[in-house]
Parts: sequence; C-alpha cells; structure tokens
Amino acid sequence: MSWSLKLITVRGIPIRVHITFLLIVLWAAYIGLMGSNVGWLRGALFMVVFTLLLFLCVVLHELGHSLVAQLFGVKVHDITLWPIGGIARLSKMPERPYQEFLITAAGPAVNIFLALGLIILAVVWITPAGIIRLISSPWELQTLFSSMSGQTLVLLLAANNALLAVFNLVPAFPMDGGRLLRSLLAVALPYRSATRVASFVGQALAVLMGLVALVTGSFFLGLVAIFVFAGAWQERQMAVATDALRGVLVRQVMQPLGHRLSPLPGRSAVGGGGLAASGLPGGGRRTARRPGHARRAPVCPAQSGRWGAPPRPSAETGCVPRP
Repeated sequence: MSWSLKLITVRGIPIRVHITFLLIVLWAAYIGLMGSNVGWLRGALFMVVFTLLLFLCVVLHELGHSLVAQLFGVKVHDITLWPIGGIARLSKMPERPYQEFLITAAGPAVNIFLALGLIILAVVWITPAGIIRLISSPWELQTLFSSMSGQTLVLLLAANNALLAVFNLVPAFPMDGGRLLRSLLAVALPYRSATRVASFVGQALAVLMGLVALVTGSFFLGLVAIFVFAGAWQERQMAVATDALRGVLVRQVMQPLGHRLSPLPGRSAVGGGGLAASGLPGGGRRTARRPGHARRAPVCPAQSGRWGAPPRPSAETGCVPRP
C-alpha cells in the first residue's frame, strides 16, 4: 500500500503503518506537553508511550481477526495502522454465519483479555486496598492520573481496552458488532437480507448518536455518527453488488478488444490453419469452407491474357480463365 511503511510480518501478515499515523503521535506529544503537571518533557514522553502502547493493542485486536480468518482459509493481505485505528484487509468474509461470527468476535475478545490482564497487573501493583481507595476517592484517582507514572499507564491501558471492546460491540457497521449481528441474523435469513437488517439497525443508531451530539454539542460524537451511517450504507451496497454478481463469469462482462479469432469446424481455404482471420499481411484473406461445400477457385482478371489469348490458370493464385 502506498504511503505505508512495513514494520513486521506475523504469520505471513505484513503489519504496516501509514505515514499519517505520525499525526496522532505529534498530537499526543502536544497534549502531554501542554497539560502536564510533572514537566513538559515527561508529559510529552508519557503521552507518546501511551499512544504507541494503545495502538499496539489495536494491532493485537486486528491480529485476532486475521489469525482466526487464516484458520478458515481466508487470505489476509495486511494490517495497516491509521490515526483513527487499524484495518485488516481480508480477501473475503466467509458467508457461513459461524465463521463470520468467530472471525469478528476474536477482535473484541483480545481487548477483553488485555483489559482483564492489565486490571490484574494494576491490582498486584497498587494493591487491592489501593484500588478500593482510588475508586472511593475521585481526588486520589485524579492525583494518580496527574502523576503520569507507570501505575497511571497501566490503568489507562486497561480502561481504554475495555472501551475498545464495548465500542466495537455496538451493533452497527462498520464496527464488529454490526458483523456479529449479521452473522446471527444469517442463521435464519439469507445473507443479503441479514446485511440489510443489520445495516438499517446501524443507521438507526447513527441517527440516535447524531441527535445526542446535537443536544450535547459533542463534535466527536457527531463525526462518529456520520462514520457509522456511511459505513452501514456502504456495507449494504456491497452485499447487493456481491449478490447480483454471484455466478457471473468474467467473460460475460468483458468487452473484447481487436479482432476476434474463432475456431473453425474445418481447415481454412489457404494453408492448414484452423482460424479464420481478415486483413492478413500482404493483402491476403483467408476464408473458411463450409462443411460439405467444395472449394471454388477465384476467376482470373480479363486483361491477364497476352495478345488477347485466353488467360491461363495461375499456379500461384489457382484462378480459372474468365468465360
């Protein structure tokens, strides 16, 4: 993919980072630089490290999809990191409901396991009594977050992995929840109908999010609503096109270029070829004999005889004298 740099390959899957990913890193450094109470350098470094680790969790999320897809024989082209998240490009999505369900569920499952593991690490590091104290005292929780320590990093990563799992389970395309809903509906409905129902549910949720964004003035929620609405529409159109082209051969929709050569039932009139062609080099023309018809020799021109004598058959052209 253009404008992308390859980082590593896992199980034959190239993991790339788009050049625009640098924008989110710079934005994180700026946030840490301006909003830190522990020094600008430490604040910027903390936010950059947190952002990189968070996107590492995104890569693991996409690897969850990809590795399960490989188990079902689906080719994974690559995984690309963008400022808005990660995208795994699969050659196709299986239409068997249980396969799509397992492939889709693998991503949020990775985030859930990461969140649980980070919570256990936080409990061991901070101690259970410290966790209870942080939950019961918002002031101490704010103090911990403002310190930008290792404990802060673990808690933030745990919370964001939990949010990633919940957000991706929203039943709306293009999130994982929309595909999970379609796979469940496809058990009782045709694939196209299941996609239509799931896409309409996603668009209804997008409209609801848009109304909430208008009431609360949340610009980010409004962008998410537009993103979800457009993604649901695109998924529905893709399903319609796939269903319409099912069983159609490539040669049925291709427009041939140049002369078309077709096989003949017999040999050609001149030579031993089995193809009929027109406009051969030298002005020659090959014609095909119809089955059961004798070959007719061409007639010599009237002026071909010498001194008015009847023209003789030509050994080269095989013509007969004009009567």
